[in-house]
Amino acid sequence: MPRRFHKKSRNGCNQCKERRVKCDETRPLYSVCTTRELPCIYSTPYPQRHSTTEPSPKPEPKPSAKPVFGSPRYDARHLLLMHKFSTETYKSICGDQSDMEDWQVLIPKLAFEHEFLLHGIFSLAALHMAATTAESEQVLSYLDTAMECNELAFAPFREALVHLTPLNCDAVFAQSAIVTIIGIALPRLNAQHRGEPFSMIETMMTVFELLQGASKISQISKPWRQASIFFKYEWRDNTALDPDMANAIAQLRVLNSPMENTDSAQHTMNQEAIDSLQDSFAKFTHAPHPAPILAWIAYVKREFVDGLRARQPLQLLILMNWAVLLNELGAHFWWARGCGKELVAELSSELKDQNEKWKSALQWPQQKVGI
Repeated sequence: MPRRFHKKSRNGCNQCKERRVKCDETRPLYSVCTTRELPCIYSTPYPQRHSTTEPSPKPEPKPSAKPVFGSPRYDARHLLLMHKFSTETYKSICGDQSDMEDWQVLIPKLAFEHEFLLHGIFSLAALHMAATTAESEQVLSYLDTAMECNELAFAPFREALVHLTPLNCDAVFAQSAIVTIIGIALPRLNAQHRGEPFSMIETMMTVFELLQGASKISQISKPWRQASIFFKYEWRDNTALDPDMANAIAQLRVLNSPMENTDSAQHTMNQEAIDSLQDSFAKFTHAPHPAPILAWIAYVKREFVDGLRARQPLQLLILMNWAVLLNELGAHFWWARGCGKELVAELSSELKDQNEKWKSALQWPQQKVGI
């Protein structure tokens, strides 16, 4: 019987080469690796076949719940961004040591199951690199990457927000925090480095609109929330406000009071925003954590945001008081630095023509941010 020769190939995956076993070269995932539940990474592209005939069209890969390791969509740039996030950027979202493992380990792991979160992580890491890089050309490149990844995350994140389940609620919560931070910092950094016009008020309007519907996360059933890694953020705090904060909240209530007889719906909406702001103040007094401060943006109603767009004075004043908390975050986090002060300055300009009753209500946030 004539001897059978096997065909040599150098196109096998890295895992099979290391194990010194024959690779069946089934792409995009080799079945040997799939059976053993190994990540299938290959160092060479699809082999080029020299033929005079037209190549047959490649079948479309089936959609997967997890991104494919080694996918041409991801390259060394993305590895660099994930390294940046898991070694430095994750601290930008943590309020204390208890958050460290969540954002350094659990959230990146979760991102491999929810691609919108993966793109969100890449975007925030690129933004962090832009904020901490001195070389102008590199800054612009990182800003472009941050915008690109943020855009890739947007549609699937909104889709997940509409179809919230126990399987995706942690990823949606994490991405909500990331979206808020990017929404606050990216337009400002981009304007600074490209010499473009910028408005902190308009930036906040966009962030409010991006997060419309995110409050659903807090309304999902209790068993979901208790199983969530973010359940610890739902504490209720009865910490007494310091006298200045308490007085600021009281003044907002006084200015809102006349609306009870003229526009009860608007009065109720403002009251809810003030109540939520008081809760954020109390939580921040207890522990200076970004979560309750950023959450306020998601909790206010669309009608409140419409009032901000229409430059309704009381809504603007409520936002100005929230900006005091944003300014406090700026003392601890690179992405908030200077934002609170800019927001108070712009809002002060919008409210400069208000009558004497508003004077003391305007003074407190101005003094707190140093204007």
